[in-house]
Amino acid sequence: MRKLIAIVMVTLTLGGCAQLSAVSGGLSLVTKTITNPVTEQELYAVEATARVLVEALLVYRRACLAGSADKNCRANIEAVQPYTRQIKPLLIELRGFVKNDDQINAVVVYNRLTSLYQTVKSSAAQLGIPLGA
Repeated sequence: MRKLIAIVMVTLTLGGCAQLSAVSGGLSLVTKTITNPVTEQELYAVEATARVLVEALLVYRRACLAGSADKNCRANIEAVQPYTRQIKPLLIELRGFVKNDDQINAVVVYNRLTSLYQTVKSSAAQLGIPLGA
């Protein structure tokens, strides 16, 4: 079982590394304004980033439950969970705003999501949670 978890973690780390670092570079450089609206492609990029981030954290959680992660894994998960729980409702809001072409609210939610992403990423890095980037 531990070998399977290790294989999944390595696969996610190596497979998602390029996508996570490429998307995170794009997200960290782009702050939306009213004159620079959120497009569907940017919505898809945010969703892909969130998907990779959450999947990496889920693999870490599963490894923790299996007992193959570090000894502080439960505390690490509890420290990051308040941030990750905010992602899904914000993505749903952003999808709705982009679909209805409500750019004012879409820009606000997009900027909140990118800020939240940076917060989760830095918190995970400080706690030693491997995200693959």
